[in-house]
Amino acid sequence: MLLTITDLTKRYGKKTVLDNISLELSCGINTLLGENGAGKTTLMNILSTVIQPTFGEVRLDGEDIFKMKSAYREKISVLFQSQPYFPDYTVKEFLYYNGILRGMKKDKIEPDAMDKLQLVGMHDHYREKLKRLSGGMRQRVFIAGALMNDPKIIMLDEPSAGLDIRERSELKSTLKSISEDKIIIISTHIVSDVDNITDKLHILHKGRLAVSGKAEEIIPDGMKLEQFFINTTTGENS
Repeated sequence: MLLTITDLTKRYGKKTVLDNISLELSCGINTLLGENGAGKTTLMNILSTVIQPTFGEVRLDGEDIFKMKSAYREKISVLFQSQPYFPDYTVKEFLYYNGILRGMKKDKIEPDAMDKLQLVGMHDHYREKLKRLSGGMRQRVFIAGALMNDPKIIMLDEPSAGLDIRERSELKSTLKSISEDKIIIISTHIVSDVDNITDKLHILHKGRLAVSGKAEEIIPDGMKLEQFFINTTTGENS
């Protein structure tokens, strides 16, 4: 399974947000790393078909994702940076609603929801209302919802928002454990969120692709990811 992005450009009037981006996203953990305003969220919105590019294309195993329509959307799951929810829903009701939206059979929803809540450590809060949860707990519920129904492509925009250090570490372990046969795309500006787990690294800087490739091949031996990111975005790696 391969997502191929070719010559992708997005403009709003005279402003270019993404400038001629070409890269490949394959099974494993793919990181879109960049400071705020680098174009990460715009790229995620295109990959999730929320918006269309001005130029360029995105293909899944050779097929244009916008022409695939529902056949593509059935394969993806997206956790946006600002995730909408109904505050008075319980965790159970929220995940049931997610399952219905994903076209799951009713008898499959609860077992799958409990399995995903177990993964994120929220199984004991199944009957609590979302508005009663802390921001970090709510984010873990949202992540559980994004993992339901075995999506083949999982897109997470700033997934560690609201999580403490322990929760961030557990999230990294969870994502790594399920990444072998899925394309997981993490968009973040926080280097520690993907340090030691990313398979392919794509650094965006001011709407352009600064570097792209397998993390183990492009990061010099002995250099930390954080330093590599700083060097890349300040031009010291060029």
